[in-house]
Amino acid sequence: MYDSIIKTCVIFISLCFVTSPSAYGKVIYVDEEGPADFDTIQAAIDAASDGDTVLVASGRYTGNGNRNIGVAKAITLRSEHGPGTCIIDCQGEQEFGVEAIAFSGGHEVTSVLDGFTIIHAPFGGIGTGIRPKVHIRNCIISGNSGGIHAMCPDIIVENCVITGNGARNAVNQQGESSLGYGGGILYHGSGLAVVRNCLISGNKAGFGGGIACAGIVHLENSILIDNKASSGHGHQAYLGLAGATCTAAGCPSLELLLSHCCIENDDPNDFYDEAAVWPGFVLRLSNCMMADPEIAEPGHWDPNGTPDDLDDDFWVNGDYHLKSQSGRWDPLSQSRVIDDATSPCIDAGDPNSPIGLEPFPNGGRVNMGVYGGTAEASKSYFGEPVCETIIAGDINGDCRVDFRDLQIMAGHWLREQGE
Repeated sequence: MYDSIIKTCVIFISLCFVTSPSAYGKVIYVDEEGPADFDTIQAAIDAASDGDTVLVASGRYTGNGNRNIGVAKAITLRSEHGPGTCIIDCQGEQEFGVEAIAFSGGHEVTSVLDGFTIIHAPFGGIGTGIRPKVHIRNCIISGNSGGIHAMCPDIIVENCVITGNGARNAVNQQGESSLGYGGGILYHGSGLAVVRNCLISGNKAGFGGGIACAGIVHLENSILIDNKASSGHGHQAYLGLAGATCTAAGCPSLELLLSHCCIENDDPNDFYDEAAVWPGFVLRLSNCMMADPEIAEPGHWDPNGTPDDLDDDFWVNGDYHLKSQSGRWDPLSQSRVIDDATSPCIDAGDPNSPIGLEPFPNGGRVNMGVYGGTAEASKSYFGEPVCETIIAGDINGDCRVDFRDLQIMAGHWLREQGE
């Protein structure tokens, strides 16, 4: 009897799996050179439905169908092997309105972009409409006319490198052109923009070289260095109207919060806000450091042989792993190397942020920067070689079990996954 009941249950469960549609949707494969469902990204998106994943093979994607990509569905657009091997290159074609990727759709639409390098877009790397929700992760956004320009109510940007972008040009009433707002990120939405574990470096704009916002932006566990504002207003970050207008009822309340971030210089022009002009604006730094982040190889602007002409400069990317005397991941050798210095950004992120895949010893605390919480995070250094054996209870990895381990454990007592 029991065998019969068990057999019936097994058959029923099997039929459920066979007849029920997948909760994760289907996977649509893109490869410009080999056999695949489609050879352009846009064609695959057009064929996708909500819940599907468009998986893009390694390669350099250019031309029609691979620029000005429109996403108006709740799908995941993901590279197969990460941003180092999958590049969307708009080739700098000077055509008005050409972005690399533009997200649109209704409030219920949440789109995900994961693991691409986006370069040479003449009108911006990533843009959004005013309604969708967007999650951008594990991307390199470099050498575009504006990195991310978001108007959507909610956007999350995490583990991204945003470097060497110049804001879109703005034209004044006299017809004069100048760099606009937010070289790396420009946000003027009605919701919340969260930028987490990112590196924002070498971007330039008229206002807010690194980031400009006319909304609520929370920047967490991130590094801002070498960004420039030609007006002198907010080399790293600018809080203001950013082109928005005030109504008769007044201006919206704006907030720019930088929490557990590293800013290389303490130039008084690094941050600018219009709080003195417009009430209700809040720019606040919490648990941030003004220090050299000690990254492996900073990117830089190449003058292209004409140091007096800034318009033809181009950005040369660097290696943004944090230096560590215990071990830093080297993408060239695909191994860990030992540095002669250790970055102050190691174990300096928000203590309540998950450590994720950071290798041991990880200090029991997430690193700042683009590789924080990932398998490529730099290891913690405690002034002596890494432990040869892991001691039970040694949470931070300093080769001893002591009060610091107890302090980390107490800070996370009774927490559960996802909290």
